[in-house]
Amino acid sequence: MIKRVVITNNHTNFLSVRCFSFEDDFTVNHLPPWGQYAMKVSKRVVYPSATMFNCSTNMGTFVAFKYDYECVKDEYEKCDWRFDEDSAYRWEPKLNVWAAVDYAPNYESLNRGGVIRGYFAN
Repeated sequence: MIKRVVITNNHTNFLSVRCFSFEDDFTVNHLPPWGQYAMKVSKRVVYPSATMFNCSTNMGTFVAFKYDYECVKDEYEKCDWRFDEDSAYRWEPKLNVWAAVDYAPNYESLNRGGVIRGYFAN
């Protein structure tokens, strides 16, 4: 199963994001206000819980794709995220709301690049 993940800059200035998993490592994207970055994720058939993508921003790291997110189910077209200087926000399709997710560096993401240097322009 392939799922699309769309990440939107929810800020009035440029912000940067880089996403990665254990197997894939993407480049840094500098997004203008309301700019979007989209990626396709293949959910593993064997051990689906091992399918996870992290995204690093100027402010911290969040898990952009995890096997047990509601948006991963077949009935949903994509997983939507927004991020700004305060938090990341995941669209919860069942509840029809944006759920705030605190940035938190985790040790694996720090080994793979951690919090990136990027643009934050006022």
